[in-house]
This record gives sequence, C-alpha cells and structure tokens, in this order.
Amino acid sequence: MTVVRLVTWLAPGIPLDLFARIRTVLEWKLEMNVVLASRTKRSGPRAGSLEPFASGDAEVGFLCAPAAIPEQVRLTGGFELSGLAPVFDDERYAGLPICFCDIVVHANHPAHDLDDLRGSRFGFNDVSSLSGWLGLHSALVRRGSGVSDFFSSVVQTGGHLQSLEQLRTGRIEVASIDSNVLQTHAKALDGLRTVHSIGPWPSQPVVFRKSLSRQTKSRLYDALLSCGPWPAFNFIGFREQETSLLMGVPSAVQADPLGH
Repeated sequence: MTVVRLVTWLAPGIPLDLFARIRTVLEWKLEMNVVLASRTKRSGPRAGSLEPFASGDAEVGFLCAPAAIPEQVRLTGGFELSGLAPVFDDERYAGLPICFCDIVVHANHPAHDLDDLRGSRFGFNDVSSLSGWLGLHSALVRRGSGVSDFFSSVVQTGGHLQSLEQLRTGRIEVASIDSNVLQTHAKALDGLRTVHSIGPWPSQPVVFRKSLSRQTKSRLYDALLSCGPWPAFNFIGFREQETSLLMGVPSAVQADPLGH
C-alpha cells in the first residue's frame, strides 16, 4: 500500500480543517502519502453499499455511530471498528469519547425544556444522524411520541451548521445539534441557546477497512493516538471506545424522517 485514503462524513459540522490536521499527522507518522476526502450528503456510508471500503477505495473513515451498526452493515460494507473515537473538551465528557444531542432554540424562544417545544418547527441535518435525529427520536419514543408527531413540521436542513443558521433566521424553531459540533465552532451558539440535552451517546467512531493487514491497522491506530491536543478545535485526542457502548445506539437503517 503506497497511499492511505481517509474519508470523513462529519464535516463541515466538525471542521474539515481538523481532519486535514489529522491527515498531516498520519502522513508524518506513517511516512506515507495520506489523502483526505469529505462526503457531506449523509452521516456515513449507505447500508448495503460496497463503497468506499469493500470496494477498496478507502482505508480509514470518520462517521456517525449509527452508520457503523448493526454488525451486518459493517460486514457488507467491508469495514470494522478501530476501537477509537474523538474526545472534545466539554466538561460533561470527563475525558470520555461521548457526545450529547443538544436541543437548541433561538435565544428569544420562551421554551424552558423539551416539553415546551411540542408543535414547533423542527430542523434536522440527516435522518441517519445520531445527534440530529435518532437520539432525539429515541427520547421522544420513550415519552410515547416520535419526531414526526411531536413537532408540527420537520425540515431537512442538510447539516448542523445549516440548522443553526436557520434557527437564527426563524425558518425553524428547534434543532438537535451534536455537542461535538458546538465544541468545535466558537460562535456556534451566537444568538441561540440550549434548552435540553439527550445523552450521553458514544462519540463518532473511527473505522478501518477490514481487509487491511493487522500490522497496518496497528500502525494507523498508534498514529491516530498521537493526534492532539489541539485547543483551536477543543480537540483532546482519540481515545479507546468500547464496542459494547455502540450496541445501544439506534441504527440508521431504521430511520424514517416521515415516521412511516
């Protein structure tokens, strides 16, 4: 192997510059050419797709947790969990690779908690996103509801940053935002506020192409551990993530934005 190909499905919510810095570190540590690609349409590879891992077009991926489960999705897609995930500098995390679904409204919104938001206009980034849809949906199901019937309407914004902007302009009234996104953008909550948090959930896992040699996986693992801390992104580094924690994450293949 003469080149290592990284793919992120998390930018620009988590800044692409952060992944570019990871690329630079891996290139230095591995003494190999490392390239980076960013995919912004989904939170991870589509279930059942052979691309990009099973097709041999990527070695390392950064994706939302639901896109990595169930196990059959990984087997078909030709990738596996690396055992690492990013940690950001949020006091709620206590140094662990976790995140929250932060429920965000305009600063002038009268809501005090989640129940006050029933009947509001909800904006989401991607139906396969844990932080933008699935985490909130699972919390509402426990209350005997669901996203599609709790809110008066749902609008797919296309990304967490777009959701935040549409909150400011009033097109939507509430959004569920990845707390890691809020940590990596200094002005993310300008004019906005958080009224409720759901979690903790496992942070976004790093995955490897399954067909890589054990030695290559080990070298990638060690190189990733050398990344950070980078205060500009509130990024502490990559830490070990127990696979068992991911098993409690709702699967992206079950998601339906219309509640059908």
